[in-house]
Amino acid sequence: MKKILFLACCLALIATVSAALAQNFVNIQTSSVHVDSNSDDMRNSSTFSQQSSYSSGYQTSSVNLSATDLRQPHILRINTNGSQLNGDIILNGKVVKRLNGSQAEINLSPLLSPGEHVVEISGRYAPASSGITVELSGPGITSSQQTSGNGVLNYTLNLSVN
Repeated sequence: MKKILFLACCLALIATVSAALAQNFVNIQTSSVHVDSNSDDMRNSSTFSQQSSYSSGYQTSSVNLSATDLRQPHILRINTNGSQLNGDIILNGKVVKRLNGSQAEINLSPLLSPGEHVVEISGRYAPASSGITVELSGPGITSSQQTSGNGVLNYTLNLSVN
């Protein structure tokens, strides 16, 4: 009986310590994704989003685009309702735009070709309590993701151009 009581106390202590550590390391992100499908072109486009609740704030979205739609602009916008955003937009491992200020915009169409592409957006924003919106808009697609939390932005956009 003493062994069972001792084991129960140990398990309770482990659970309490784990919960306390998790509280210190996890920063929950609020996130939403909106896809506008008002266009007939939407049959060639789709979106998937996944939210992670880690202190680094990693988020991922995947979008399928039609290669014929690349003749028109596909604008990637990053906005913060805070005062400052610093970081980079990286396409397939190459920095294509530096983030400095409260907003940034880049036309991805001239940089894309048929195949798989990875757009990484990383940076810091202040104040940390402010929010960030990442939006991709183009023919038949508007995908936006909003996040707020810890002042760190780590967002990956996987693009598949067919």
